[in-house]
Amino acid sequence: MTSTPPPNTAIVLIDPYNDFLHPSGKLNHMLASSLAATNSITHLQTLVKYAHTHQIPIFYGLHQQVRPSFIAGWTHPTNTQKSQMEHSAFEEGSWGVEIYTDLEPDIEKGDVVLSKHWCSSSFQNTDLEYQLRQRGVQNLVMGGMTANTCLESTARYAYELGFHVTLLKDATAGFSVEQKDAATELIWPLFANRVLTVDEWIESLEKA
Repeated sequence: MTSTPPPNTAIVLIDPYNDFLHPSGKLNHMLASSLAATNSITHLQTLVKYAHTHQIPIFYGLHQQVRPSFIAGWTHPTNTQKSQMEHSAFEEGSWGVEIYTDLEPDIEKGDVVLSKHWCSSSFQNTDLEYQLRQRGVQNLVMGGMTANTCLESTARYAYELGFHVTLLKDATAGFSVEQKDAATELIWPLFANRVLTVDEWIESLEKA
């Protein structure tokens, strides 16, 4: 059976940077055990391939990149921003801010690369809501990094704005397996409309 996703559905993919996902990435050592526990990279690649095959647009929510002017002159940067600056994580122009293999956007298939978020939520101080509303998107299917920081913050914001939120629990990772599991098993079900695996989500489209 050929799946027919609703026309108002899109995927939001958060921070699929090499610095997070590649074994040589600056932050990968913090995520490696959680990525391995749920084979998350393979599931992310399955998600992107399925979306591109079935004309489901992917909205890429990417973190701001470190450069000389990053948070220069700021009087109240967050601890996350100060740590990012200190460790040069997601450094502008570096290999680390390239998108991981087989997760790259395809603009010809309707993918959208958003303005970059400064802290956690890909809605806050970005064009994500505007881009979604312009395209009539109501159903958001969400994955990426990390489960209990940027992904969860973006999903909570989407929920508050009235979007239908599906979170993919094996297309993410945390800074520990315990943190990821706490997010996906305890916290996400409190606000998300659905918490599924990638295969479960695809199967729900096939059944529909």
